[in-house]
Amino acid sequence: MANNLINGTLDACRAAVALFKDRSRSKTARREFWALEPEECTGMLNDIGMSPAEFDEAMHPPYASEDLLTLAMLSVGIDPDDFDTLEFARSHFMSRTCITCPRRRKCHDRMQAFDFEGHYRDFCPNSENFLKLLRKRCDA
Repeated sequence: MANNLINGTLDACRAAVALFKDRSRSKTARREFWALEPEECTGMLNDIGMSPAEFDEAMHPPYASEDLLTLAMLSVGIDPDDFDTLEFARSHFMSRTCITCPRRRKCHDRMQAFDFEGHYRDFCPNSENFLKLLRKRCDA
């Protein structure tokens, strides 16, 4: 009984520390982004279909500073650096979808458990886009 209480307390402390570190990374990423030239910021946001206010809002949830889209693509067998993938992702605003996703914590947890590819269809708003990319790769 005491062992369960200690383990539960340690898990809660680890989660709090991880959340604090993540919040710090998000603040740093936001600060570094806005330190770029205004035209560069605007161009990047236009590429993913976001306004400055949407970007700032999207940087608040947990794991906002992590590139979960690239990790997700790799996990399901998509080359994120392939030209066709980059064009498809851009035209379908996959980055915007990922950045604004309310399930980023679940996505992150699945990535950490190395089982994203087995569960993404249940929660990922980009799952249909992943399937289209995978079909395109098989058709080629």
